Amino acid sequence: MKNMKATISTIIHANGNKMWEELQKTSSLMYVASPILIFKSQDGRELPSKWEVEREYPLKVYTFNIVPLGKHYIIVKRIDAKNKEIFTNEFGSLTKTWNHLVRVHVLGENIIKYTDEIEIKAGMLTAFIWMFAQVFYRHRQRKWKKLLTR
Repeated sequence: MKNMKATISTIIHANGNKMWEELQKTSSLMYVASPILIFKSQDGRELPSKWEVEREYPLKVYTFNIVPLGKHYIIVKRIDAKNKEIFTNEFGSLTKTWNHLVRVHVLGENIIKYTDEIEIKAGMLTAFIWMFAQVFYRHRQRKWKKLLTR
């Protein structure tokens, strides 16, 4: 089966610089992914406070902190402050490819367009995981709005 791409965008009433700062924090991923997905370090150690380029993050993934989904690896390939983009190569037990581009586009004062673009390849599961991504990234975007307005 070929790769599938999911692109999910939303408008967020928040400061673009604040959003950019939050995007770079590993704790923000943990917050916006929960409770659907919970990520834990494979070695039990705490993740660094900010993502680092070319570093591999070996994680264990759980759904609703109950059902283990196996291992997941995130490799941050690019953190582009000028264009407010973060690009990661990801893969794991369920996905051969989960490449993720996060983009923040400032539309005006305290209005941003936030986009998650995900390339998914998971063999026979690709279509099902693409459908999951549609739900999961909408959940994440709701959580981003909540995080940025608190």
